[in-house]
Amino acid sequence: MTEQQGNRVPPVLEYPFDFERYIAEQLREIDDLEERGFAKKVLLEGLGSIIARTEKSYRELEQRIYRETEVPESRYGIASTVIKREHYDPTNGTLFPVVPTDLWREEGTEALSAGEYLYAGTLFLEAGDDLCAEFEAEGDFTGTADGKETVFHICRAVRYRDAVERLYRIFLDNCVPWTTVNTGYLDKLYDIYVEQQGMQEENGDGYTAAALDIRFGRYGKMVHMDAIPLWNVEPVTFDSMNFMVPCIDGIHYEHEFATGGDRQEDGYLIQSREEILEIRHETDRIVLRTAKESFQKWTALRIVQGEFMHSLDYDMPLLSNRRKDSFIRRYAEGTGVRLLTKADLFRRIMETDTGDYIEAEDYEILDDGSEYPAQEGMNWFVRDELFPMDGRKVLLLKFRAKSMGHYLNGSMVRFVVSQIQMDVSEYRCVGILEEQDGTEGRQ
Repeated sequence: MTEQQGNRVPPVLEYPFDFERYIAEQLREIDDLEERGFAKKVLLEGLGSIIARTEKSYRELEQRIYRETEVPESRYGIASTVIKREHYDPTNGTLFPVVPTDLWREEGTEALSAGEYLYAGTLFLEAGDDLCAEFEAEGDFTGTADGKETVFHICRAVRYRDAVERLYRIFLDNCVPWTTVNTGYLDKLYDIYVEQQGMQEENGDGYTAAALDIRFGRYGKMVHMDAIPLWNVEPVTFDSMNFMVPCIDGIHYEHEFATGGDRQEDGYLIQSREEILEIRHETDRIVLRTAKESFQKWTALRIVQGEFMHSLDYDMPLLSNRRKDSFIRRYAEGTGVRLLTKADLFRRIMETDTGDYIEAEDYEILDDGSEYPAQEGMNWFVRDELFPMDGRKVLLLKFRAKSMGHYLNGSMVRFVVSQIQMDVSEYRCVGILEEQDGTEGRQ
C-alpha cells in the first residue's frame, strides 16, 4: 500500500442507501447455498433490524433537534386586512378590530370629534404610497352631507398607527422579540371630518356612508368608504386565580396565566400595569409577579396563529409579518449567528411574506448616501440614538415588482426595508422598486 493510499480518507456514506439491496448483491457471490441461506438470515434479520432501528433513532433525533430550535416569535405573527364596517363578522374568532370603538359609530363619533370638526367616517384609499401622499396633501374636498353643500377635511387615521406603537411597547414589556408589522393597510386609512357649524348629526349616531357624497375627483375609484381594519390580536380580560403562590421574600405574589389548551400555537402577551413587577413566559403559562394578592380585569392579548377564518366579503388579502419556516432559519435564529453575506441577506428577504408582490434583485453598499434621504419606515417608533443614521453607509436594496402598478408594491418594499434595518443595524437601509415599465421609486 502506498503512502497516498494509506492516508486516503474514506468517502462519507450519505442517505438514502438501500442496505437490503446491497446485502442481497453480496450474497450472490456465495456459491454454497446452505452457507448463503445462513448468511442471509444473519445479515438481513440480524444486521438489517439493527440498521432499521438505527435509522429510526436518527430520524427521531433529527425531529427532536428541529423542534428544539423552534423560533418563539413564530407564535407572534401579526396579520391584518380591511373590510367595510357593515361586513364585520363577530363570530369570526381569528380577526378582530384594530380599534374596537370602530364598531360603535356613536362612541367613535364622540371620541374622534374635536373642536369645530365632527367625525364623519373613515375611508380606505386603494392607491400607492405616492398617490396617498398627494391625497393627504390635498386635504379638503367638497361634497354634500344630508343634502347640504359642505367641505370635508381628510387626515391620516393615526389611531391605527398608535395601536401598533402600543403593541410594540407590550412586546418589550413581555421580553418577546419584535418583528416589523406590515402597516400597508393601516397607512392608507383616512378619517373624514366636516365642520359642525350648520350641521347636526342625526340621532347622535353620526353620518353613514350613504348620507355623504364627497367629490374625490381623480381619487374617486380608489376610495372605499366606511372602512375598518382588522388584525389577529384579541384582547382577553382575566382575574386572579383562587390560589396564588407567595414569593420567597414573603412580600410579593406570583399569579399564573395559562397559555395551553386547544390552540397552543397562539401567542399570548400580558398588557403591563403599574402593579405588575415582572412578566415571565414559561411553557404553557405566563407568571406575573406582583405585590397584589388578587386583581380583576387585567388584559392579555391573544395573537391568533394557524389558519384564519374567511368570512363573507372579507375580500382583501391578508398582510402578514410571518416568516417562512425553514431549518436554516431556525438554526440561525437559535444560535444568534448573523452572516453578513449576500446569500444570508437574500434569505432574510425571501423569508418575508412579500413574494406575491416584489422580489429582490440586487444590492449595493454606498459610502455616500446623500442621494438617498432618510424615509419613514414601518418602525417609526423604534429609536436608535446611539449611532445616528446620517453617519452610516447606505445598504441599497433593489427590488422588482411582479405586478406593475399594484398599489401595495411600495408598501411591501417599505416593510422589507424596515425589517432588514432592524437586522442589519450597521447600515442605513434604502429600497428601490423597479416596475416592469422601467420606472423606479425609492422607499
